[in-house]
Amino acid sequence: MNPEQEFDPDYNPALGLDPCKLNLEWEAVTPDETAQDDGVDATARPYPQMIASDCFARKWHVEKSNNVQKKSSWNDACYQNWVERFDGNGSWNYYTKKALSTCGVTVGRLISCGHGVKRNISGPAVQWMDWAPTASQDRNDCRTRSIGVSLLNVSVGGDFDLCERQLINKYSEAGKMSGYWKGKVQSARSTAHQVAVKVGQNAGRPKWKHWTISDVCWACWQD
Repeated sequence: MNPEQEFDPDYNPALGLDPCKLNLEWEAVTPDETAQDDGVDATARPYPQMIASDCFARKWHVEKSNNVQKKSSWNDACYQNWVERFDGNGSWNYYTKKALSTCGVTVGRLISCGHGVKRNISGPAVQWMDWAPTASQDRNDCRTRSIGVSLLNVSVGGDFDLCERQLINKYSEAGKMSGYWKGKVQSARSTAHQVAVKVGQNAGRPKWKHWTISDVCWACWQD
């Protein structure tokens, strides 16, 4: 699957369809125009609050050989949405999305696996505030990596296990970013990234689209 290809945008999990096709976060059709996620108490201290989180069904990549189908790789993807409460700004609200994936291979050793997010145009317009990581990484070991983004007065972050490489694609379109692991593996690998955006006061919470990829590549990304 093309990393930028998205599933059917009209897929609605409420209809009981294949949960493996879930790539949208479904919120109210009409954003809450009176939402004040940052709070209105000027004396309160700002703090980050998680307002949504979920995990998608495992996405499998299936290879077909001699008319036999084999599940060759998989991707488990989750997300968290955060807001800064009591930010003290009367014009903007501040949000961050954390996108996580754990990837594994069952056939072959070369995989392409990742997770991307972008703004859903059915929600309010967003503007960039921050993103992390800020660059792709290649290394020769596995170790815990910290990521985090700044909202207005507070930061939101976390840790994940970075092994060998993570490829970052950050786009000019506000809120659009993806993280991929591509290479030769025999065990599970992880990816993680965050975007931080601001939304106009009273515009409602941002809405998002996700895409994930899980693929086995037999003769690529060996550099």
